[in-house]
Amino acid sequence: MEIADKEVSMTIKECLRALESRHIGNKVRAIEALNKIADEKAKEILLSLAGNEGEKPYIRYYAKKSLESSAARRQFSAVANQYNLTDPSPQKKVKVFSKLLMTGAFFALAILTFLYIDYGDISEVSGSLSNRNNLDSIYTSDTLSLNDSTPNPYKLFELAESKYNVDAEVIEFLWFQESSMGRNLGEYRILDVYKIKKNDSEETKGWKKKERAAFLQICKKNGHDCKKQSGAKHGEMGPFQFMPSTWLVYGQDGNGDGLSNPWDMEDAAHTAAYYLKRYGYKKGDFARIKKAIAFYNQSPAYFNSLERNAPFFGLDIKGGYFSK
Repeated sequence: MEIADKEVSMTIKECLRALESRHIGNKVRAIEALNKIADEKAKEILLSLAGNEGEKPYIRYYAKKSLESSAARRQFSAVANQYNLTDPSPQKKVKVFSKLLMTGAFFALAILTFLYIDYGDISEVSGSLSNRNNLDSIYTSDTLSLNDSTPNPYKLFELAESKYNVDAEVIEFLWFQESSMGRNLGEYRILDVYKIKKNDSEETKGWKKKERAAFLQICKKNGHDCKKQSGAKHGEMGPFQFMPSTWLVYGQDGNGDGLSNPWDMEDAAHTAAYYLKRYGYKKGDFARIKKAIAFYNQSPAYFNSLERNAPFFGLDIKGGYFSK
């Protein structure tokens, strides 16, 4: 999937949900996003975090520093506007640069949180290559419409973990990688993706027929209008970007409504966990985790991304071993 090159932040509601999560990576991203929002509500949340003795010391410190850096930037902006400091002398530039370095160093770790690498080849579950490189380079926050009835995804991952014994942090990683936290579900009409073209090979024709048939079954079971359903460029569906034929085999009912809907967050999170479990996922066993994720996406780059970003999802990988 191609990602629009637009800068966005998480909404306050998304930040609050991320702060409810149990691991540091989500909270760090939320604090950084609240710092960018910089309104009174965001400030109140940061103040609450900084003064919460029940919170992890690192998170309290991070929130406090975020408030301090925000105040420093606001104070500098006010002074700059008052004295029209638009073209400072070289000496002033050095001082300003030093101050920026001091405050900017604080954000370096948080910025690393948003890094991505390419995903790799088409696989059984997620069928597309994606060149997501930065969480701030995704669609506007309006593309993820949240309301009060929307389940907290981080809590869903924890429920799926308790049921399938698959780390919630790894489920979150898949969500993060596949659809940019649900923001980028694809803009291709799926029926168009599976239209057979004159120059298609026999193998491609067979693949399209199989996926189209599976897609139509999924729509029928869930009461969807198949003409209106969109996905990624290979027909991947929902927040975990499942191929139709894969969903037809592994799709789970995560919310107990009797349906398995690839666009439903609860169903999709449970299906991702179930899929990994079926392919041998075992907590703490590096080799089995790597093998299971290879079935989800066969590219080595995909797993390398998990290794690189593991700390931001609350995982510690030392010597080929996953721990929390």
